[in-house]
Amino acid sequence: LKPLAARATSLKGEGAMEVVMKVMEMQRQGLAINRLEIGDPNFDAPEHVTQAAITSLQAGNGHYAPATGTYEARKAIQEYFDATRGISCDVANCIVTPGGKPVIFASLLTLCQAGDEVIYPDPGFPAYSTTIEYVGAKPIPLPLQEETGFRFDAQKLRELVNEKTKVVILCSPNNPTGGVLQKEDLEVVAELSRTFGFFVLSDEVYCKLLHDDD
Repeated sequence: LKPLAARATSLKGEGAMEVVMKVMEMQRQGLAINRLEIGDPNFDAPEHVTQAAITSLQAGNGHYAPATGTYEARKAIQEYFDATRGISCDVANCIVTPGGKPVIFASLLTLCQAGDEVIYPDPGFPAYSTTIEYVGAKPIPLPLQEETGFRFDAQKLRELVNEKTKVVILCSPNNPTGGVLQKEDLEVVAELSRTFGFFVLSDEVYCKLLHDDD
């Protein structure tokens, strides 16, 4: 057979998933494991969520849905963002994806091309750097500082941003550090985005996993 496309080998796997498979096998063997390897809370889905899924399936909602998600789901997203972000968001601009990786991939594939630079948090979700490379852009790591609660240094960000910067990725609370960005951090990003015109990809998948009053 002829070889696979070169790009097929450019995507790197996620080390955490390899650990997950090992842990699951250990659990299958009866070992008690305290799992810290992946972003999966140690409790089941709330009962009302489970029941809503069962009720929907029993009502016949097991067929094709719009590619962007059902209207009801997108409307709920719009209302959530209107209530929590103080912005007006149209339902037409809301989409639903099966997980975080597809939307990261689709966003970078849509926005970036060869010669572009993408700034991403380091340490960060492994999908960032490998997807940036896959779409032909250059990954630029933005160090997160432990002494400041794993926030980035504003001056360092200013040094990294230039005319080639196409996207700046934010992740707050951060994966894997748990660091939370502050208002002044976002203000710096907004200022630079207005100056250089880059896009901001804000990964907020853990926004509700906060264990304090902040």
